[in-house]
Amino acid sequence: MSTEQPQEGGQKKPPIPTPAKRVPAYNIEKRGDRLYQAQALHKWFAISSLLLFVITVGMVMQDYMREWKRYQRDFTRLNIQNTQGDYISALGSIDRTKYNDLIKDYNAANAAQRQNSGAISQAEEQVAALNAQFIRVDQLYKTTKAQYDADKYAYDEAVAHKLPSEAKDKAKAEATQVKMDQYFLDREEINTKLQAAKDELTKLQNRSIEDRKQIMAMRTDLDRIGRQLNALNPGTLVTSIINAPMLDFLKPSLQIKQILLPNLFYDQPFKQISRADRCTTCHLGIDNAKFADEAQPFKTHPNMSLYLSSGSPHPMDKFGCTSCHGGLDRSTDFLTAGHTPRDKKQEEDWEFKYGWDPQAVLREYLETPMFSMPNVEAGCYKCHNSSTDVPKAAALDNGRELIKQFGCFGCHKLPGYEGIRKVGPDLSTVSGKLTQDWVKKWLANPKDFKSEARMPRFWYNTNNSGVQNGVDWDKRNPVEINAIVAYLWDESSKLAPKPLPAKNANGNAEHGKELVETRGCYGCHSVGPIEEVSNKTQVRRRHGYNLANQGSKVTANWIANWVQDPQQVWPDSKMPSLRLSDPEVADVAAYLSSLKNPEWEKKVPPPSDMATLDSVVFEFLRAGSTEAKAKADLAAMNGDQKNLYAGKQLITRYGCYACHNVPGFEKAQPIGTALTEAGSKLISQLDFGFLDIEHERSEWYSQKLHDPRIFDRGRVKKPDELLKMPNFTLSDKDVNSIVMVLTSMVKDKVPQEMKERPDPDVVEGRMLVAEKNCKGCHIVEGIGGDVRAAFKDNLQWPPNLNTQGQKTQPEFLRSFLKDPGAVKVRWWMDTRMPTFHFTEHQIAAIGKYFARLDKVDWGWIDTDVTTTSQSVAAGKQLFEQGQCSKCHPTTPGSSTPAAGSDRTGVAPNLTLAHDRLRPEWVTRWITGPGLIDPTTRMPDFFKVVDEKTGKRKTDYPQILGGDVDAQIRALRDYVFTLGGGKVKTSGN
Repeated sequence: MSTEQPQEGGQKKPPIPTPAKRVPAYNIEKRGDRLYQAQALHKWFAISSLLLFVITVGMVMQDYMREWKRYQRDFTRLNIQNTQGDYISALGSIDRTKYNDLIKDYNAANAAQRQNSGAISQAEEQVAALNAQFIRVDQLYKTTKAQYDADKYAYDEAVAHKLPSEAKDKAKAEATQVKMDQYFLDREEINTKLQAAKDELTKLQNRSIEDRKQIMAMRTDLDRIGRQLNALNPGTLVTSIINAPMLDFLKPSLQIKQILLPNLFYDQPFKQISRADRCTTCHLGIDNAKFADEAQPFKTHPNMSLYLSSGSPHPMDKFGCTSCHGGLDRSTDFLTAGHTPRDKKQEEDWEFKYGWDPQAVLREYLETPMFSMPNVEAGCYKCHNSSTDVPKAAALDNGRELIKQFGCFGCHKLPGYEGIRKVGPDLSTVSGKLTQDWVKKWLANPKDFKSEARMPRFWYNTNNSGVQNGVDWDKRNPVEINAIVAYLWDESSKLAPKPLPAKNANGNAEHGKELVETRGCYGCHSVGPIEEVSNKTQVRRRHGYNLANQGSKVTANWIANWVQDPQQVWPDSKMPSLRLSDPEVADVAAYLSSLKNPEWEKKVPPPSDMATLDSVVFEFLRAGSTEAKAKADLAAMNGDQKNLYAGKQLITRYGCYACHNVPGFEKAQPIGTALTEAGSKLISQLDFGFLDIEHERSEWYSQKLHDPRIFDRGRVKKPDELLKMPNFTLSDKDVNSIVMVLTSMVKDKVPQEMKERPDPDVVEGRMLVAEKNCKGCHIVEGIGGDVRAAFKDNLQWPPNLNTQGQKTQPEFLRSFLKDPGAVKVRWWMDTRMPTFHFTEHQIAAIGKYFARLDKVDWGWIDTDVTTTSQSVAAGKQLFEQGQCSKCHPTTPGSSTPAAGSDRTGVAPNLTLAHDRLRPEWVTRWITGPGLIDPTTRMPDFFKVVDEKTGKRKTDYPQILGGDVDAQIRALRDYVFTLGGGKVKTSGN
């Protein structure tokens, strides 16, 4: 039995274990108790320790050799070189002879001072002793004076109240005054001795002090640059220590630089992260004009006064870099930052220099790469999208203008294009303008009619040509075209377009050609291809339709009615009136109707294949019904009904109503994808199909614009599944401009303080200027004047409208815009300002726009000139001696200047000045015509002779004492008296 006793509760205690036998700790290796060999373990520990050390050293060196540190070291060396150059220049600017003489005098003075050190010490001791005496006596004088003031007050009180102490108080005050006067005399005597001692000391020291001041003045720039050089280059030892691995936490000269932008964010899942731009870590010379000629990354940012400096509209500390350029803000590596090459050559250079890989950079690392330099203006749009133009971004504005001309906003939702009229002509009256055969041939390929056609090609494209996926498109395309034309003619005939009145059919085509070329038609139109001009866009000359081959399109009578009164033919027409006479209208119509395309006229549109028509109709019927019902409905239709039904369905499919007014589609919705955030669309959301192109956003848009339907290549699709965007046959230049706009439309949230906040009057004015294509002829805000390229003679150039608000009186501008033909300001010009039939509100909007741009008052203004008869007389003398009348007519109603002038000296009639121009603008114009309009022929009579002071000279010093400002005012005053103008005169 067990000897264990049960515990309380009936449980037994556990048995007591037997103590383990102790084993002596020796001969462990022989006994084999371990699963490893200690010797081998030591070896592996040694190897792993060595590897860890090597890896740690490698990690430290990798960090020490990071790309941005190399750039900063290179920049420091470059900065030192430049500073050394500045030091040498500063050293060379010192007058060495004078400097050496000063050094000699200074040394001699110091030597003399050392020789006279005993006398100087004695003089200094004397000054110190006298100064101590002066302080002691001055204190006694002040104390006694205070006592005297008290005694004097007590005496005055006794006298006033006739106190018995009057005599005693008087004696006390007099005694105190004697002491005070004595202290005053003692102080003055000591002060005289002190000044003499100081003068003696100054004589002993003065020579060296004056020399030292002159030496320091000559060395100011030199010493400043020297301190800068010492700061840049404290020495190899110091630089090595503060930037050494593991010690660079002290105060390194190599460090990441960043601009914190708390108001700009990156959207991350469930969180917004503030931006911290580190671009200046490598772009170190970006805000220093000294590095303007250096290569990247040290090159100075262009136009710093506009984009970078603290006083610019885009200060770097508020806008940073990535808000405009794109890229990854926190990156300090060339690849991950998202740099984008400007062209293929730069891409090849980067592949060799940086190992640049477009796929890795743009897909793996970053969804928002930087804009390439040709497209950098795309970064402007998100802040400057409140108006139609960005005056400093001509390339971006060019793309926006193209989008407007091609009507992209008709199918796609695009910000900033709301409320614009459809770009295509009204098709509700097409039967009264064109023939069915012409429209059929036009739809097949508009560019067969004229190479500059704006209408895109819907048929015979990449995905609907030949036989594809069992569909014979060579048969189907004519069926679709004929069906659409049948529908349009049926609807148009119902509206019964009104017949146009008969016009003179015997015009002179040669004179008509001259009229088209000289009256200003080329401000909006062209005839045939536009000859490109280097560094000058002519996109606004495409505002109106190209006039090539008009004789093969419409009748001469239709052209005549259109030219004479476009609103009579189409009430919504944007074309203004050039106020042509009936003979001129006939001549222009004769010329335009002579422009023909004989090859086009010979073509015969193919008829519809009835079996193919049935398949098209059945396809649409089956889409919303059963197959049996679709077959029954098809069998119940005759040929005309099939065409009309198919035509309406095809117009719906292709979205023809987006550009044209099509009867029955007044409320139809656009069919294109919204592009409001096209620049932020994820690359993963773009279908690149089977095309071998870079997976990059701008590359996809570029391919889409070049050939919109090429992404169907290799796909098996039914006709209703195919891509539908038509082919505009855009040039590479136009594609790049439009892609820039698309990539500029990003979803980035920009704070209000960074956005452009233009004056509402400026916004409204810009919209009118854009709508009427004023920049096609005129330069406005420094942009435009496209028509100038069409004129060989610059005398025909429409005027530059810069400073127009400051130039023209509001009432004159109003009357001119109301009826431009009433007054001919530039009598020599054949080009003609058209009549736009502006409303009073539109005229006021344009006037306010120009006034706001120039920051002047608009409305009623006082244009009276207050002057003197002497000033007017002097102005007349200057006017005559300057022979101003050789260019300017000075007789009311005259259209020629004074005798002896020629056509190269033409200028506006000055008798209109008092009713047309603002006095302050005339003063500004006379002061410097070229500053307002660099292309003006008016000479600068008061040339600047000193650029620093702005001082001008006059050729007539005998008039008004040679006072240039007075002469300018005198000329202005006299001009305002011409033609009956009056000025307020006072005195002589």
